[in-house]
Amino acid sequence: MADVPIYYPVAPPEAAPAPSDAADKLAPEAAPQPAPAPDQPQAKQLANSSPAFISLLGDDRLEASYYLSQSKAPRDFYGGRWAPENIESTANGTTFSVKKEGNTDVPFSIAEASTYKRYGYGRYEAIMQIGKGSGLVSAFFTYTGPYFGDPHDEVDIEFLGKDTTKIHFNYWRNGKRGKFATFDLPFDASEGPHLYAFEWLPDRITWYVDGVPYYASELNDPFIPKTAGKVHFSHWTGIPKMREWHGKPDFGTEAVTTVSCSSFTPMGEDKRSCSDVYKEKKNS
Repeated sequence: MADVPIYYPVAPPEAAPAPSDAADKLAPEAAPQPAPAPDQPQAKQLANSSPAFISLLGDDRLEASYYLSQSKAPRDFYGGRWAPENIESTANGTTFSVKKEGNTDVPFSIAEASTYKRYGYGRYEAIMQIGKGSGLVSAFFTYTGPYFGDPHDEVDIEFLGKDTTKIHFNYWRNGKRGKFATFDLPFDASEGPHLYAFEWLPDRITWYVDGVPYYASELNDPFIPKTAGKVHFSHWTGIPKMREWHGKPDFGTEAVTTVSCSSFTPMGEDKRSCSDVYKEKKNS
């Protein structure tokens, strides 16, 4: 299989993508939820972790909490320029567009937003509808790395537009990748909004789809991140060598991923989150 990218912000130090050899898995098994030992003290939150938040994207002004990535030309493995104008607020949420530019040097424009603040252990949630088409990558992840003076630590959820019936889970600590996984979804993620989440704790990461646990890292996995990071949403296509992984760009002149809610609930707290919003919309 082709290389799978390691995510960096717009101007990172040079880095090679990490290899991928993950096999698809047909259906999620119930991910175990270990209870903490009663005699153990409560785990401490990571340094620099910010308080809980919930953003109703489309209603809230994105620029108040998120930095919109911007560049003039493609770099690293990204096949287009980061274009703030490709991020728009609509009645259905914030849209992240990948567009054909008709320019040989800059063939595409792509979109990314990241929080100004950092977040640590807790539950991350988003309501998203994924862009469909070969060559597209949509991602929801927390990241920090050398660009910020930190080790590369990351937890992510990603989708390939060439097959939006699959979901991919990854995590890194200090630039080393954990046991990533791919699952079939019981729906097409491009056909409507769904709730995606991961709970990052000191001893385990668990990923969820519509409230159902799909995958969990091993208990006390040494690759579980230990540094607070920023929340990112991105929609992009890569340089030609990425096409073995995400496919040749074939999505017309524009493709859109929509994010209508983003939230973070710190470990040990109970706050209003995107799961509450999702339940309310389903029941309305």
